[in-house]
Formats: sequence, C-alpha cells, structure tokens
Amino acid sequence: MKASFYSNVTRSNFNKNCLLKYTTEPFHPTSSPAYHHHQFWQVPEMVKILNEFGYNVDAMNGDDKTAKLMKQYDLLIDNCPQNNLVYCNNLKQKCHKVFYSTDACPSWHNSQHELRIKAVNARKHARMQMKASLLPLQNELDHFDAIFLVGSPFTLSTFAGYAFKQVSYIKNSACSFPDCDVSRKSPGSFLFFATYPQVLKGLDLLLEVFAKLPNTSLVICSQFQSEKDFCTIYNKELYQCSNILPVGFVDIKSELFRKVLQVCSYVILPSCSEGMSGSILTAMSAGIIPIVSRECGISDNDAFILENCTIDCLRKTIQLYAQKPLDWVQQQARITQHIARHNYSISQFTESFRSALHAVLNQT
Repeated sequence: MKASFYSNVTRSNFNKNCLLKYTTEPFHPTSSPAYHHHQFWQVPEMVKILNEFGYNVDAMNGDDKTAKLMKQYDLLIDNCPQNNLVYCNNLKQKCHKVFYSTDACPSWHNSQHELRIKAVNARKHARMQMKASLLPLQNELDHFDAIFLVGSPFTLSTFAGYAFKQVSYIKNSACSFPDCDVSRKSPGSFLFFATYPQVLKGLDLLLEVFAKLPNTSLVICSQFQSEKDFCTIYNKELYQCSNILPVGFVDIKSELFRKVLQVCSYVILPSCSEGMSGSILTAMSAGIIPIVSRECGISDNDAFILENCTIDCLRKTIQLYAQKPLDWVQQQARITQHIARHNYSISQFTESFRSALHAVLNQT
C-alpha cells in the first residue's frame, strides 16, 4: 500500500520545517510515471529548493484528511486549502502560508464546466452530469500570505474577490523531446491532447466540428473511454468518422505517441478552465503548434489564442490553419519547439519557484 505521508523526504537536518501539501506520488518507490506527468520531477525539485532555504520537508497529499501530524511547521505550501483542519493545530504563530494553485478558482471552474454541460445537453438532447467538480473555497485564503499560481493573469482573474497579499507566477514545464521531424506534417492534421473531463476540455465541440470537415483530421489522445456517457452521446463522431482517430490514453514516451507527433501539425484545446495546460506545453515541446483558449494559461506570444470557443469560431479557425502552406507549418513547428524549450523549460520552473519562495520569505 502506498504511503500518503512522507516525513522529512530528504532526511535533512535543518532547524525549520515545511509542510508540502500537494502530492506524494513522486516519492512512492514503486511509482512508474506512465504519463510522465510534470509533477514527477517538479515536486522533488520543489523539495530540493526548500532544502536550499533551510527547510526539512514533510510531504502529504492535498486532499488527505487523516494524516497525523507531529510537528510545528514554519512554512506551509498547500494545494488544497479547503482541507485545512488536518494541519490547523500544527502551524507556528509566524508560519508563512502559501496557496500553491495549479487551477483556476474552483467556483469559477465549476460554473464554466456547468455551462458547457448544459450546452451539450441542449445540443444533443442528453442528460450528461458534471464530473470532477472542485471543492469551492470559502474564507480559507484570508489567512494565507501568498499565492503561487501556475497560470497566467487570466487565471488570476478567476479569483475575483480574493485579495492576495502577494502573487507569484510559476512557470509550468513540459517534457524534453528530440528536434521535431517535420517531413510528414500535413496542414490539415490536428491533435486533441488532454486528460478529463472531455466536455470541460472541449472535445465535444471539436467532434461536432471535425465531423463536418472531412478534409481535415483529428487524433484524440485523452481519457475519453472512461466517460461512458460521453462515448454514448458522441458514438457516431468518435467511431464512425473516417477523419477522426480515437486513440485514448497514451504514454508520451511511447512509439505510438511518436508517430502521432510526426503527422499532427496542430494541438487544439478549447478548454473552459485550466491553470497552465501541461498537455499543451508537452505537445509544444515536440513541435506541435498550439491553438488554445485563453483559459489554457499560455501566453499570447507563445500560442495562437482562440477568439472564443463557439462551434462557429472553431470551424473557421480550423479551416484557416488547415489551409496554411506546408512550409509555414514546418517553420512554425520549429519555432514552437524553440518557444517551449526556452520559455517553459525545467530551469524556468525552478527559477520561478525559487524567486517566489524568496519573495514570500522576505515579506516585511
């Protein structure tokens, strides 16, 4: 059975203690990062930096309500402050408290998701229910000193009504891929690369668009199979359209994903709520040109931003980019990979986290 609490993960011997309440998955000896999620290296890197600042680090999962804490902490970094009773008696009076957010504001996220679900049900005469809603925040953040936000100024705007004492943006990062192979690119080939839920990510919209654009193609790499109601509603689009290839979950280090990267020119994600989309950054690091909603948290300078996520806008945008000359696509693929390597690298994440930590610990 995997542990959910790790005491002093690096066996350091400092005078101060930090509670990192985020995820313990990277510390499980038997963990195999099949999805090669950025957390598997980012969290140990966070611990390393915290050690640099003189903190022993205890790690626990954000939603863990049963851990028995035995220490008094000088620093708290919490990804799920809604679950704060677990540590409320374990913080020193002058403890620095940081909200480490990788998503938009939970209540905003839920409202956007609900609107998407209602729209699907109206278009398809269905009764789909919301999945994976987030626990709303109450007044927990009133007692925090800072937010470390893996996102953009747009992401921050979803937290309207919260007065953060300090805001620091953390640069998300992607995996490393070899120089992109552009020899087999086709301007009409698109990739949908995401996790779940599908409606929140906008797969429903893309299926309805691509089903009527037979001269374009869409490869779907997501966890759609786990959503049976979605697959039932979109059975025709998923399984009966020759230009739509439903691959499903895929390991980004696999031969299958390598083949997907060779043929797809664009990655498109009309999501209605994100922090800073790791799947988009992963695709960009392989030279796949991003076309995304503003909610994906990618800078306007680094991606092509959708004007909106209506079906009409998506159709026009897809047709526009499908008509781009091949040499433009090949050149833009190289530019995209360069952007990912320089603007969303491991070192970018490391330096942004170190800088944010320095700022909050030196507050007066």
